[in-house]
Amino acid sequence: MRRLVYFAFSLITAATFVPTVAAQVIHRIGKPVADTTSVPTRPTEMPKRAAAPEGHPTLSGIVYDSLHDEPVRGATVIVAGTTRQTVTDSNGMYRFDVDSLPEGVATVGFFMASMDSMGITPPVRQIGIHHGESALLDLGVPSMRTVLRVICRDSASEGKGLMMGVVRNADTDVPLVGALVVVMWTEMNIGTSSLTKLPKAVHTTVGPRGDYRLCGLPNGVALRAQARLGTKASGWIDVTMPPGGVIQRDFLVGERVVAAARTDSQAGGAAVARKPLGTAQLNGTVVGADGKPLEGAQVYLVGAAVGARADSRGVFHLSGLPSGTQTVEVRQLSYAPKRYTVDLSPSRESRLTAVMDAKAQVLGTVTVEGKQTSDIPGFDARAKRGLGTFLDRDEIEKRQSVLTTDLFRTIPGLTVGFDGTNYVVQSSRGQGCQVQWYLDGSPFDNSDNSLDQMIRPDDIEAVEVYKSASEVPVQFQGQNGSCGTILVWTKRSAGRAKSNAAKPSNP
Repeated sequence: MRRLVYFAFSLITAATFVPTVAAQVIHRIGKPVADTTSVPTRPTEMPKRAAAPEGHPTLSGIVYDSLHDEPVRGATVIVAGTTRQTVTDSNGMYRFDVDSLPEGVATVGFFMASMDSMGITPPVRQIGIHHGESALLDLGVPSMRTVLRVICRDSASEGKGLMMGVVRNADTDVPLVGALVVVMWTEMNIGTSSLTKLPKAVHTTVGPRGDYRLCGLPNGVALRAQARLGTKASGWIDVTMPPGGVIQRDFLVGERVVAAARTDSQAGGAAVARKPLGTAQLNGTVVGADGKPLEGAQVYLVGAAVGARADSRGVFHLSGLPSGTQTVEVRQLSYAPKRYTVDLSPSRESRLTAVMDAKAQVLGTVTVEGKQTSDIPGFDARAKRGLGTFLDRDEIEKRQSVLTTDLFRTIPGLTVGFDGTNYVVQSSRGQGCQVQWYLDGSPFDNSDNSLDQMIRPDDIEAVEVYKSASEVPVQFQGQNGSCGTILVWTKRSAGRAKSNAAKPSNP
């Protein structure tokens, strides 16, 4: 109660170091907006207002969240200078008995935990109170455009976006102060004679209240985000900036557990029981657009070999999962794969209802004559020798890896660890035994372990892994090949091979 009374006072005085964003309040029935700036929103029906009890005039209204385009459930509405408070219902509505309020001009505000944690002060508005007369006062959270203009002034003028939210410990739900939030994307660089991809990344540190803000994020580009602190981390999740330029994404961060790679003796044998990656669970259902269950749909955690199939009721159950914000992918024949972001915690149940509403394009029958060969020069011949481990494009797609380093987790002779910032691919001979790298046939310096930032699995055409110097082909023999050699071939190299093959030879 003391906090709410103090909050009421602070709403009047506006004595706060957090930028206050102005908002328009609608004194009529209808959908409130956050300001006078027109912003694109999806058509939404405003909730019906329940009629006030006969003979009991009220002050009532709806608290509307313009950031998410929906009414706010559970917001605490207060009348400044009084002890009167109430909580909005499932339709975002609140109600006071007018006769219980002092007559005159009343200042009304509201409190939302999510807005407070992000450092955004909800606006207050005034209305005349007359005993015996009902009054309507709808309150609106600032629009995305207003928030962007106040918090990221440069980004707003450049047409870039803002990502903000709260980072919490998945086990204790306590704000994770000092955690790092990283967002990565790829920009296309058009040169005079070529088109290249340029990796980009920005990061910020979580503040003392557990909140973070990242300005300057591009619109219309696929973004990947992660929160981490020491040995704790969330998974990498896909983020798309909405048209308004503001997205709220909270993170749960749990203990990072790396699945152990198979040993050489296990590689050719039977399937090896995998140690659980954590204690979190995910339960849910998979249905089609018509709401009918999809039996046999595959649900798995992206970046780890943990998955399950939906039963005849469409129900699935995943256990032994790492806690934190993670990505799961759902697959079913005749449907396009679909990814969902889930928040996993060992202390509470996590549920997901996956709706497969996009049909996959069905191609006609294809007749293949002869054996398919790789476009990488010499790849097929080296694979035929039987020395080393080879991943072609089909095998890479089957692994459904989020990070490039995920491709090497189950390859004999290699382990994947974490150095506190990046994932590290190492020889299983020991931490001091560093593998040597080749990218598109040329030596590649991966001493800073930046492979995941430089290349994505979707960009890779093939991979060759040689455990020792004796296995490495002579053209890739280097000074540091005793701990193993890894060759990564991108689609760009395959494209050059096709182009060269198509050129007519000189007479």
